[in-house]
Amino acid sequence: MAAPPWVILRRCLGLVPATAEAERPVPISVALREPPRVTVLDVSPSVHRGPRLGKLPYLVATGPSVLLVCFSLGEVPTVTDDLVLVRSFVSPGDPLRQPTTGSPDLVPRRTGPSMPVSYTIRSVGLTSALFGGYLIAELQVTRSSDHAKLLRIFSLDERWFGKASLFSSDDQWNWTEKDLPSPLPTTDGRVQEWSPSGVVDHDKKLWWFDLSWGLISCDPNIIDDPILRFHDLPPGRYLVEPRPFIHTIRCICVSDNMLRYVDIARDHDVDGFSAAVEEKVAMWTGIPISDGGGGDGDHSIRWYHTYEMSFKEIWNDASYRETQLPALIPEIVLVHPRHPNVVYFFLGRSLFAVDVPAHRVVWIVKDAHKLVAPGCRRCVLPWDLPASIANGIVDAVVPAEGESGSSSTTPGASSSGVGHE
Repeated sequence: MAAPPWVILRRCLGLVPATAEAERPVPISVALREPPRVTVLDVSPSVHRGPRLGKLPYLVATGPSVLLVCFSLGEVPTVTDDLVLVRSFVSPGDPLRQPTTGSPDLVPRRTGPSMPVSYTIRSVGLTSALFGGYLIAELQVTRSSDHAKLLRIFSLDERWFGKASLFSSDDQWNWTEKDLPSPLPTTDGRVQEWSPSGVVDHDKKLWWFDLSWGLISCDPNIIDDPILRFHDLPPGRYLVEPRPFIHTIRCICVSDNMLRYVDIARDHDVDGFSAAVEEKVAMWTGIPISDGGGGDGDHSIRWYHTYEMSFKEIWNDASYRETQLPALIPEIVLVHPRHPNVVYFFLGRSLFAVDVPAHRVVWIVKDAHKLVAPGCRRCVLPWDLPASIANGIVDAVVPAEGESGSSSTTPGASSSGVGHE
């Protein structure tokens, strides 16, 4: 069975003006755009409960047929007081004239003396619940404590439970908290604080990661005794101190159903010497290794060095020269969710995709700076389209304002199997 189509979602969402909202009162709408173009969701101000007070909508996480959105201050928010789960996406009758729409559900706010009201956005993950709904989880872990806190809420799926609202008003469906032993290593001399960089959903687990030194995995569907496990980054990738804008040179994601780590580094960053300074892009794949645990299905991972390529090889390829881009180090944006060889980069005003082992540019969108908002540094997320809107919609996209003629393929792109899906 073919994989569902996917889109690149900008994390800074569009806010519908009040005048437009009055003309067409749709809470969530989106005109889907084929990768590498970027899709932007439009959110009505009415979705936010209470006064907005300058807060803007931001995409927290993508999940199976759902999106998790928040309202917060600034383009790069770190905390929020409100979460909204967007579901039940409906395909329009005419995708060229009418946008796809979704239904928002306000996530119940947390109560209780020990549960914080605010959410740390980079520590909030979204995954499927075992009974067919959805699960939102936030992990709180610090160096100053030998315990971590896992905060969770399980949603109901109205198709299974016949609920009028996604979240039940019963107490049993409110936020719960679980104190767990901290998984952070304490015997190897590492002393820096855990700095959350994001969360990915993979292999029935959520993986919280700090791009400077590791990941923490957990199956949040285990109610009574979930296990938190720490995993190091690939060999040589540990940093004593996080680097500024580390998201522009490192990425942890899921591609082709495997956990991936990608980075841009120099030889001396990897090998411990400073004689060579050639910049390279490299990928590692996380391979699960059973460690004979207690039968809970948890495991360790071993990093497999998948590929590595110098930027000189990419710059010298005819496909790169045809783009007329300068020979400069770009920013990592994301990895193709189907083809791990293909990495998306941003440079100047252009978003482009490279088949790294083949050192060949396979897609480019010029003048894309307004869509990807590069100053955000955490600007986009991939999303597999729900079945309700996947069929025939992406092929009907039209260029956004100011983007006409800005997309092109390079010779050989059609034979690579990427770009069009």
